[in-house]
Amino acid sequence: MQINITARHLKLTDAIDSYVRQKVAKAGKFFTGDSVWVQTILSVEKNRQITEISFHIAGKVFRAKEESEDLYASIDLAVDKLSKQLKKQKEISKIHRKENLKVLKTKAIKSDVFSLDIMQDSRNKISEIKRFDLQPVSIEDAIDEMDNLGYRVYMFLNSSTDKINVLYRNDSGSLVMLEPEI
Repeated sequence: MQINITARHLKLTDAIDSYVRQKVAKAGKFFTGDSVWVQTILSVEKNRQITEISFHIAGKVFRAKEESEDLYASIDLAVDKLSKQLKKQKEISKIHRKENLKVLKTKAIKSDVFSLDIMQDSRNKISEIKRFDLQPVSIEDAIDEMDNLGYRVYMFLNSSTDKINVLYRNDSGSLVMLEPEI
């Protein structure tokens, strides 16, 4: 398992590095192999310590983001959230009687996250920009991925139509799919 750690606005000490590696390795103990990799971003904004973890396995990405006043607490919270997602995925794979998870070769997801402080009105302010590669997936896989990540909105490249679609859950909890007509 490859673990990449990025520190923003803080010095990455050996103690923090080993703590993150120990916690992430423990969370991902069921998933091993050379194609499994983890990206951890530790950042400080004012008095907030933010930890964001992306766990990449079998063509799927599991993400957890937490913040706290203490860096170690935010790491623990993010790892706990990630552990629940990974445990659920492991149970799902057992239910579907998959003997082994087939680890797919995935392209590295380009992730640029930054704040735009240009706009004054907070309703129109973009707080994050996330960039990612679109892989063709079926609608069922997109729904599973959206539920695993805990997202309310999910954009994907539909493998049957080769068009970009957007899934979201409305207030009643039902799924809505947006599909462009070109």
